[in-house]
Amino acid sequence: MTITSTTLENSDFAASLSVSSDHPRASLAADVATELANLGPSGAPKQIWLEEAHDSDTAILEHLATPYRDLLQLRRPLPAPPSGLLTRAFDPSTDAEAFFAVNNRAFAWHPEQSGFDQARLDDAMAEPWFNPQGFRILELDGVMAGFCWTKLHQELTPVIGEIYVIAIDPDFHGRGLGGPMTLAGLEWMSDQGITVANLYVEADNAPALATYDRLGFSTHSINRAFTTAK
Repeated sequence: MTITSTTLENSDFAASLSVSSDHPRASLAADVATELANLGPSGAPKQIWLEEAHDSDTAILEHLATPYRDLLQLRRPLPAPPSGLLTRAFDPSTDAEAFFAVNNRAFAWHPEQSGFDQARLDDAMAEPWFNPQGFRILELDGVMAGFCWTKLHQELTPVIGEIYVIAIDPDFHGRGLGGPMTLAGLEWMSDQGITVANLYVEADNAPALATYDRLGFSTHSINRAFTTAK
């Protein structure tokens, strides 16, 4: 049970707290208040992320912060239906620039995923979970049309495969590629012997939720973000 804090730069928030799912609710408000005080009196608001939040948690924290964002964790069993797409592994030496372009066009609206660059890619590739084979690339008409970047959570039992980031270039929207591209990632994970897949999606992203519902995903938990802004 932990609360960790991170100082943020180039953000609407001065800092972000992350509260683990097993943190006792009896002391939640007092512990969060202590951590906020330790961050100092900066004028910029702070953000609080509560893992596996329940409705009662909002009442516990309402005198400290206001909920403003829900991130749903969805899960489904594997295997899934075949994707029908021919994808290939990501090649960092030749695909990076095209990946940045697709990602940043697709996620121009997103507070965390937008603005992806070489430094962020280098950080990701240095992680022990990174596997270019699980970073599936779709090429159409000679260009990168989309990608499905997966992550295997070896620290969990059983191992869970995550659809980490998935995007279709806006130039290829309307071709019905979102579902098949997700299935391509699930195919790769299933081939590695993974039997459970998850992903995270914004609770207000109705088109994505409709796609994932059709693919057999259901809500497993909710991570809720709060802001101290008044």
